[in-house]
Amino acid sequence: MGGLLILAVVFSLLVALFWLKKFKKMDKYEKEPERLIFLTFFAGALGTVPSFLLESFLPFHKRESPLLLQHLFLSFLWVGMVEEFFKYLAVRLTAYRSNEFNEVMDGMVYMISAALGFAATENVGYMLGFGYVVGFSRAILSYLAHISFSAILGFYMGRAKIEGRKNLILVGFIFAVPLHWLYNSFLVLGTAKASGGLLLSGLMVWVFGLILTLVLAKKAQSVSPFRTAHLLPKSLTKRCPTCGKTVSSKALVCHHCGKPFILDEEEVTLKA
Repeated sequence: MGGLLILAVVFSLLVALFWLKKFKKMDKYEKEPERLIFLTFFAGALGTVPSFLLESFLPFHKRESPLLLQHLFLSFLWVGMVEEFFKYLAVRLTAYRSNEFNEVMDGMVYMISAALGFAATENVGYMLGFGYVVGFSRAILSYLAHISFSAILGFYMGRAKIEGRKNLILVGFIFAVPLHWLYNSFLVLGTAKASGGLLLSGLMVWVFGLILTLVLAKKAQSVSPFRTAHLLPKSLTKRCPTCGKTVSSKALVCHHCGKPFILDEEEVTLKA
C-alpha cells in the first residue's frame, strides 16, 4: 500500500507539472509569479476535500438500482457544479486578490493551476482505489478535461475583474459546468452500457472544451495590455530594473510593477 501511495503521488504530481508547464506558455506577455501559481495549485488540491464530502452522498454505490443510469446522469450535474466551484474558490481566495492578476489571461493561468492541483489529488485517490492503470489512463483525458473546463471559467473570471463586470463569472460557470457534466455523464454511462455512441459523445465534449480553451486563450492574448511592448522592435523597448519585464522605451512608469523609471540626464534634457 505504501509503495502504491508513493507511486500515485509522484506520478500524479509529475503529470500535473508537465501540463502546467505546457499551458503556462499561453501567458506570452506577462508571466505570473511562481509563488502565486503554486499557491493556487495547492489551493486547488485542498478543494478536493470539500468536493469529496459534498459528493459522498451521491448514489454511485447503488449498483442494484434500476435507476442507476438516471441517477448517474443527474448526479454528475452536482459533481460539475461542486468541482468547478471549489476550483474557482481556490483562485478567488488567492491570486484573484493580488495586483499580479492584471489581465484576462491571468484568469486562465490561475484557474488551470488550481485545476491541475485538483486533478492531481483526485488522481491519487483513483490510483489508490482502482489501481495504477486507471491513473495512467486519466493522465490525458481527465487532466485535460479539468484544464479546459476551468480555463474557460478563468477567461470570464479574468474579464470580470479587468472589466469590472462580476456577472461574467456566472457566464463562465454556464459554460464550464454543463461541459463538465456532459463529459462525465457520457463517458461513465457509455462505459456502463458499453455504448460507443455515448463514449464518442464524451470525447466530442472533451475536444470541444479544448478547442474553446485555445480560442479563448488567443482572445485573451489579443486584449492583453502588455502585448504592445512585446511587439515592438528591441531598439524601442527597455527592461524595468525592478521587475525585469519588457516595456516601451518611452514609458515613464513600468506597467508591470508600477515603479517609476529614473531618467538619466540626457533623457531629462530631451523631455524638457
